[in-house]
Amino acid sequence: MNFFAGLLLLLMPEENAFWTFVGIIDDYFDGYYTEEMIEAQVDQLVFEELIRERFPKLVHHLDYLGVQVTWISGPWFLSIFVNILPWESVLRVWDVLLYEGNRVMLFRTALALMELYGPALVTTKDAGDAITLLQSLAGSTFDSSQLVFTACMGYLTVTEARLQELREKHRPAVLLVVEERSKGGRVWKDPNGLATKLYSFKHDPELLIEENKGTEGSDDALADGDLSYKEPAANLDNMLSGLSVNSELEGRDLQEQVVWLKVELCSLLEEKRSAVLRAEELETALMEMVKQDNRRQLSARIEQLEQEVAELQQSLADKREQESAMIQVLMKVEQEQRITEDARRNAEQDARAQRYAVNVLEEKYEKAMASVAQMEKRAVMAESMLEATLQYESGQAKAVSSPRAVHNQSSVDSPKRRIGLFGLAWRDRNKGKPSNLEGSSDRKSTN
Repeated sequence: MNFFAGLLLLLMPEENAFWTFVGIIDDYFDGYYTEEMIEAQVDQLVFEELIRERFPKLVHHLDYLGVQVTWISGPWFLSIFVNILPWESVLRVWDVLLYEGNRVMLFRTALALMELYGPALVTTKDAGDAITLLQSLAGSTFDSSQLVFTACMGYLTVTEARLQELREKHRPAVLLVVEERSKGGRVWKDPNGLATKLYSFKHDPELLIEENKGTEGSDDALADGDLSYKEPAANLDNMLSGLSVNSELEGRDLQEQVVWLKVELCSLLEEKRSAVLRAEELETALMEMVKQDNRRQLSARIEQLEQEVAELQQSLADKREQESAMIQVLMKVEQEQRITEDARRNAEQDARAQRYAVNVLEEKYEKAMASVAQMEKRAVMAESMLEATLQYESGQAKAVSSPRAVHNQSSVDSPKRRIGLFGLAWRDRNKGKPSNLEGSSDRKSTN
């Protein structure tokens, strides 16, 4: 908790830092910094389950290296990444954590770090190298934006409801362990813890013998039928049942036989771990071979695809040329259609103009025919009058020889003048038909 206090004192006055510190401890991390640290242990089990779901291969590799996930995530959670990440990244994580008001950002940030640096951890061959490499890589996480973005957007399924569900699942086991620890009994948590203890026993057998001697005095706990002790013992019996006991151990006591069997079990586990690591190396080599083979196939496939793409581009170019030619033909056809349409419009206009001219001519023709009919009527009337006049003159000529001719000479001259005047006026109005009038005038001159 001194990391919290030091960080808060750098950012605010002492009293404000104190009350902020109290609020963080009581509201955000309730149960973390108690004597038993129950909530901290529960969160470690929850995070281990989450990382086993998300990164099974990485956790499998850490198990065979003898590295427990709690060794890595415990300092992260208890210090809220203070002195683990650079200051800028720490403050960004704190901003999100204090804004959301829960511990979801702790799990998301830890999962993001495992995602960023998990591929490097898989290449390690030793537990110390794995822990040292992860610490150095986490300390070099200067890109706080990438870290926060990966944590917040890559793990949206890690919610407070999901964490509460997992806490309810693992809290009884932690409470049972705390209760047994308070009684002074030995507790075997899980197979990973058993492998770690056997690995330690291989290098220091006396340690386990002393622990076994120390547990012989706890007959009361065994008499009570402690399930947490019997179950690991039963698992150990199942693991040791498959081992063959040499005849040289028959004369030894049971304690020495158990010690020898545990040493053999440790050697078998070590061989298994080596075999698994070798299998992983072979798998990696096989994957590299497969990748190389795949690269060849991919290169051939790429060449084929490039050739197909070139053919498609050529066909596309041909299609474009055909399309341009068709467009030109269509443009010409459209132009011809426009010309034809203009000619049709002009022809229609000319036809309308000709029809109008024909109508005008027809009207003029009708008027002319009407005037001609009137003139014909007038000509008929004039001819009739001329005939009457001629008859009258012929009658007068016959009467010249009579005694009354002298007396009537003057009367004869006046009608001639009238007839002459009438004939001149009719000729002026009917110049197109001068034949009858000329004949009459000739007749008059002769008479």
